[in-house]
Amino acid sequence: MDLNFVIHQNFTPKRTIEELKVKSPTAKILDDSQLWHEFQAGDEIAFSSIYRLHAPLLYSYGMKLVKDKELIKDCIQDLYIELWNTKHRLGSVKNIKSYLHKSIRRKLIATAIKNRKKLGRSIKFPDYKIIPAPSEEFKLIEEQINDEKQDKLKEALNHLTQKQREIIHLKFFSRLDYSEISETMGISMKGTYKLMGRSINYLRNYMS
Repeated sequence: MDLNFVIHQNFTPKRTIEELKVKSPTAKILDDSQLWHEFQAGDEIAFSSIYRLHAPLLYSYGMKLVKDKELIKDCIQDLYIELWNTKHRLGSVKNIKSYLHKSIRRKLIATAIKNRKKLGRSIKFPDYKIIPAPSEEFKLIEEQINDEKQDKLKEALNHLTQKQREIIHLKFFSRLDYSEISETMGISMKGTYKLMGRSINYLRNYMS
């Protein structure tokens, strides 16, 4: 995905881990904790890698929350600028993807409210009474993301509530686990399972 924007305030990424490995094939691939530590120490390669690895995912996720491409791009850019400028004051992070998803969600909602823009259908997320769905039913989405029924799945997703679409995106496209989804969306684990259950049940009934 081409985001067509770059970080330009105080820092411009120069190299990535991939580019470094061209010069040094033995360069190790860092786990999230190590990569975050290197970034906090001021390593430009680590920061550039965090940007390149996660910015496209954040953009895709943002589109599920706010129907404003420029707002999403601005918020992602602002987020990364803030990360770089405050890196020495940030705590340790074990899961960068989860941390960034939670951060961009908070920033998008706050900015959208400030700008009086609408978040999807609503910025108020209702509570749901839901029957949990068996894990087998997750195959419904996994199997159809890449086959000829993709159009029908897309149509079904459009009938979900904004919050249901968000949790489906986090699980099947951003590949967050339930604890990460719970933290990102700011709901309990029980609420996360219930929301997913209702979403999957609706998709299963719609597709069948």
